[in-house]
Amino acid sequence: MRPIKKDRQLWHRLEGYSFHERPLSQSLIDLLEEETGHSIDVCYILIEEYRRFMYLVGSTGETLAPSPIVNLVWRVHASDKKAYFDDFCPRIMGRTIHHPDDLPPFQDDPAYLRTLDYYAEEFGRAGVEFWPDPDLATVRMSRVLFLISGFLAIILSLLFSSLLFAGLGIGLFIATLFLKWKFSSLPLHAETKRDAT
Repeated sequence: MRPIKKDRQLWHRLEGYSFHERPLSQSLIDLLEEETGHSIDVCYILIEEYRRFMYLVGSTGETLAPSPIVNLVWRVHASDKKAYFDDFCPRIMGRTIHHPDDLPPFQDDPAYLRTLDYYAEEFGRAGVEFWPDPDLATVRMSRVLFLISGFLAIILSLLFSSLLFAGLGIGLFIATLFLKWKFSSLPLHAETKRDAT
């Protein structure tokens, strides 16, 4: 799907805005790297997602909700009041866009669903590593069910002395650990863990 860009002027201003050049203070890239611990490459990707979100906010004029990781980028950017309120908002966005202090959980926010719809319309389907499915609880529940299935398979193997059940149980445990390891490096997962602490 080819991006549409309904407001080309806004998109060109956003594309031309440098989030990594701040001669007298830390850039947004530096602040993000410090805040999240992610590599510079990942921070650039996060800023691209933030740029897209700000485009959607500016082009629709509606109240939209960011994903948790994009919200973090927005919060860090808005915390640099000079860069955000004195430069970015008036010069690039054409108006002040305030970062809300208390966003509802994205799973319960209809504005998040609108954001995903607009995102898909403008940029194609959003990547789940940055824009999670609002039904994230189902994903978490499936991990729990996966572990319970492995545990039950091992119990059945003990009851029936079956190597088949033992192999299945061990396989499910290994698969669960692998998936947990694989997904723990995603930016969204790291942000979710940080919010929990």
